[in-house]
Amino acid sequence: MTTADTAEVARVLAKRRDVLAALCDGPVRKRRLVDELGVPRTTLDRGVRELVDAGLVERVDGGVRATAIGVRALTERDRYRARLDGLERGEPLFEALPDDTELDARFLAEASVNRPDPSLPDGVVERLFESVRTADEVYGVAPAALSGHLDTFDAEATAGGAVPEMVVTPTVLEHLIEHRPERFAADLREGTIEFFCAPMEIAFGLWIAAHDDRDDEAGIVVYTDTGVGGVAINDDPEAVDWARERFDRARSDAEPVTPETVLDG
Repeated sequence: MTTADTAEVARVLAKRRDVLAALCDGPVRKRRLVDELGVPRTTLDRGVRELVDAGLVERVDGGVRATAIGVRALTERDRYRARLDGLERGEPLFEALPDDTELDARFLAEASVNRPDPSLPDGVVERLFESVRTADEVYGVAPAALSGHLDTFDAEATAGGAVPEMVVTPTVLEHLIEHRPERFAADLREGTIEFFCAPMEIAFGLWIAAHDDRDDEAGIVVYTDTGVGGVAINDDPEAVDWARERFDRARSDAEPVTPETVLDG
């Protein structure tokens, strides 16, 4: 396919997306398409002709249908649009992050983005708690401490029987040791949490909530100088895979935190 052909396919996809989508399940007669799409016959004829010329649709006995290329082109077009929409929704998060932050469009596509209410700045953290509350597994990365929310996070993350597995920076570890050494050491000793520590370059918190009976979901927490700047959550498998990749990368370089580490620190 030449550059000119590619540009024409992109133009036709943008203009005739709904017609192509209606033809992806097999041959369809034009009369049925007119009824389903609610467009005049002349408009439909013009759209089908453009799709045929672009190689996205073919005429067969009994009607018209999407070609194999047409089906794949529609899938890629919709995925691309979803990622662009996700980037637009995530704009408030990017405003609070360094310009070179690695926040993949795979995560933001179809994500639910939550910003704090000025009258209740920390209320947005409740979305994190809702996500982990019934999870069978919880694991994540924390480059900053959720000051004022540590006890609540512990309670919510273990409510479903999970043993949270967290990777933290040395700064967060020092914060935990300073503010709750006995409780922290006891939790590690009893095996109700697992912590690992490593220096890492990540500008946002990250978690995965895994479930035995429904879809897993992943989330990020963006921090500002005054608290939590936003939370985004996504249960799309591609988004969860991206989050797991980031967690695995952090976990591979981290050292276990032991009760002795806490009490001797």
